[in-house]
Amino acid sequence: MEYNFNPYTSKEPKKCEKRILKVNGKGMVEAEPDMALVSIGVITKDKNIENAQNLNNQISQKLINALLQLGIAKEDIKTSSYSIYPEYDYIEEKQILTGYNVTHILEVKVKDINMVGEVIDTAVKNGASQINRVDFTIEDAKNHYNRALKLALKEAASKAQSIAAFMKVNFDPVPCSITEQSTSFTPLLEQSTMKLVATATILPGKIEITAMIEAEFQYWN
Repeated sequence: MEYNFNPYTSKEPKKCEKRILKVNGKGMVEAEPDMALVSIGVITKDKNIENAQNLNNQISQKLINALLQLGIAKEDIKTSSYSIYPEYDYIEEKQILTGYNVTHILEVKVKDINMVGEVIDTAVKNGASQINRVDFTIEDAKNHYNRALKLALKEAASKAQSIAAFMKVNFDPVPCSITEQSTSFTPLLEQSTMKLVATATILPGKIEITAMIEAEFQYWN
C-alpha cells in the first residue's frame, strides 16, 4: 500500500525529483493480548467407519455443550478441520485394513484470556484427545499497529537525516512517498502443543507488533 504524504497542501501530491533518498523504517510495540484461539482435537477409532463417526460426533457434541455451559458463545466455537482416513497393518507383507480414524478439530475463541486454562480443563474432561495449540492475539490491533507505523516512519526520517548530514546536502524531512512493506504480530511467549493435564497454567506473555515501511525523501545541494 503506497501513500503520498504532504502536510503543506491537500490539493497536489508532492512529487520526488531526481535526487532522492530511499530508506527503510521499522517500528515495534508490545501489547497485552486480550483474546486466545484454542485448537482442540477429538480423535476416535473403530473398525467400522460409521461407528468411528458416530462416536466422534457424540464426544464432539458433549465437548461443545460443556464449553457453552462454561460461557463460550456458540459463534465462537467452529470446526477448523474434519478428516477420516483408514488405518492399515502389514501382515506377511500384505496390507490389512484395521479400522478408521476420525479427527475433528475445533477452534474456540476465548475472549477472556483468564479463562483459557479452564477451557482446556473442560475440554480434556469432556473427551478432547488433544490440545493442538493456544494462540494469544489482540481482537482489535489497529491502534497498536498505528503506533508501530509512526515509529517506523520516525526511524526512516532519522536515517534519511543522518545520510543527508553526512553528505552535507539540504534535506526535506517530509517524505514524498511512503510504502507500507510488511506487518507482523509475534507472540513473545508461544504456546505450542500442550500436554493434557488438569488445571492447566497458561501464561500469555505479550505480543510484539511490527510495522515496516520504505520512504523516499528529497535532497539537494
